[in-house]
Amino acid sequence: MEAAMADRLQQIHVSPEDHIGTPGLEEAAYVAGWALSCSAALGVVLLVWQLNI
Repeated sequence: MEAAMADRLQQIHVSPEDHIGTPGLEEAAYVAGWALSCSAALGVVLLVWQLNI
């Protein structure tokens, strides 16, 4: 049983080199979402500041 589990762990091992590369679509969407959220929040703050609401 332990030998089978050890073999399985060796098969699913992921090296750090597997994660190095260009960001994918999910990462780009995540960054774009944060950028839009921050822009909207900044816009609200500036609107309130300028209109003295």
